[in-house]
Amino acid sequence: MGCALHFDTWVPNFGIQEHMPHNELTEALFPHDYRFDKGDFIVGEKPGHGVDFNEELAREYPYQAASLPVNRLEDGTLWSW
Repeated sequence: MGCALHFDTWVPNFGIQEHMPHNELTEALFPHDYRFDKGDFIVGEKPGHGVDFNEELAREYPYQAASLPVNRLEDGTLWSW
């Protein structure tokens, strides 16, 4: 979202930015400088894209491989569903 907002502010004929709010955990893992206010996104002032990563909090949630069970056979191969 940080990259998209910076791009959106640059494009002269930009129209609409789709957005699906994240849950509190995602917001805590990826603190950001942009904000949504009265129907508008406001780009923050931090360097880069304004999005950070909370490594300490991320250690509490180790990666777990996952996939949709409906499109894989028991041996893990994909099949057309």
